[in-house]
Amino acid sequence: MPADAAAGLAAVCAEVESACRSLTLATPAALADCEKALGRATAELRLGHAAWDWKSGLEVARAESVRLQTRIRAAERLLSSAYRYHEGWSRILSTMAGGYSARGAAPGLPDVRRISLEG
Repeated sequence: MPADAAAGLAAVCAEVESACRSLTLATPAALADCEKALGRATAELRLGHAAWDWKSGLEVARAESVRLQTRIRAAERLLSSAYRYHEGWSRILSTMAGGYSARGAAPGLPDVRRISLEG
């Protein structure tokens, strides 16, 4: 792991960028790669926060921090879009498979898995 905060944040940002690239491919393998990249980014950030040297190169570290925040927001938008897409298809398939109730209501949706990151 890099010793200074700027290099550490740049490495985390690279992992998040990798996750975003995987999300745009939207294949099962790419989504698995996305999950792994976000897991590595989370672990690096968690471990690095305490281990990195935050005193030297603070301005560069701030710039990397802003860059990382931007990439995280992009990943969030991509994940939200993918969730909405799959939720819509789940509703369509649920309705097609389950029909409608006597009152014309679509059946309930099955449980849906979600991804959550804290930070």
